[in-house]
Amino acid sequence: MFTMSFRKYWIENYLRVDPKDLSVLSVKGDSMEGVLNDRDVILVNHADTHLTSGLYVLRVDNDLIVKRVQKLPGAKLRVLSANEAYDPFEIDMNSPDVDFSVIGRVVWFGRQI
Repeated sequence: MFTMSFRKYWIENYLRVDPKDLSVLSVKGDSMEGVLNDRDVILVNHADTHLTSGLYVLRVDNDLIVKRVQKLPGAKLRVLSANEAYDPFEIDMNSPDVDFSVIGRVVWFGRQI
């Protein structure tokens, strides 16, 4: 667990989000390599859970994952990794067995050099 400081002015005027809707997460793993690397830091907007284009933090079963999503016909989602070693998968939003939620949209990332 860690905290980071961001200027309120920058959040409100550059990201254009309410600071209270944000949280900081550290990326784990290589599934988004090429976009996000292991140990990158992301800001997640929890108020933005309407899926459009972009990167999202998703909860699938009990796991949090950062992925790109593509809306498909029939209330389905294709969940995509940036790293081609990981196959895309689909989520049927109408399935009663699906254990899935959108945590929020990734609005910023930072990386140690």
